[in-house]
Amino acid sequence: MTGSHGEADLDRRLADAIERLGNGLRSLSQRSARGHGLSPLQQQAVLALSRQPEARREVNALAAEFDVTTPTMSDAVGALERKELLTRSPIPDGRRRRLILTERGEAVARELAAWDEQVVTSLGKLPTSDRATTLHTLLQVIADLQRQGVVSVARMCTTCRFFSPDKHADPKHADPSAPHHCELLRTPLPLTDLRTDCPEHQPAA
Repeated sequence: MTGSHGEADLDRRLADAIERLGNGLRSLSQRSARGHGLSPLQQQAVLALSRQPEARREVNALAAEFDVTTPTMSDAVGALERKELLTRSPIPDGRRRRLILTERGEAVARELAAWDEQVVTSLGKLPTSDRATTLHTLLQVIADLQRQGVVSVARMCTTCRFFSPDKHADPKHADPSAPHHCELLRTPLPLTDLRTDCPEHQPAA
């Protein structure tokens, strides 16, 4: 099929493929969560607390991260506290509490970290160039959805003020594998180095 109708059909098939992948990932995540007696949201919170910097280990930050209300996240955190997987530590301002995984919580996080190993293994079978292009494409889609208000939090290269798209796209002078530029690092940005959660991220205007 060719022409505009063919392109529309391609877009629909791409959306369907992403939806099927999402359903598969959700199934894997739920299976892993059930194996540890956790809800999917509780599992996400444990994994986030094991990976994120201290500044983002708060109920409000987690609620924004997973696009749920603060009361919903508070309930999940309370359940994890009762399971002795985390504790709350006062922050110097006295009004907020930092969430800290207990030793048991850290052990559970290590076990949960491999829930998506099947997907990682499947991706690893693809050529590096294909994986880099796929990552680039998905980040562009997510950035567009964030601009539309569909995705609330996305600390990716493509939503950062330091990201200069296609700055090195001139085929006469550029490396096609590194068309973009990071103004913070002041260096060309290879597609393989695009980040999905950058600690230096600053939202684009």
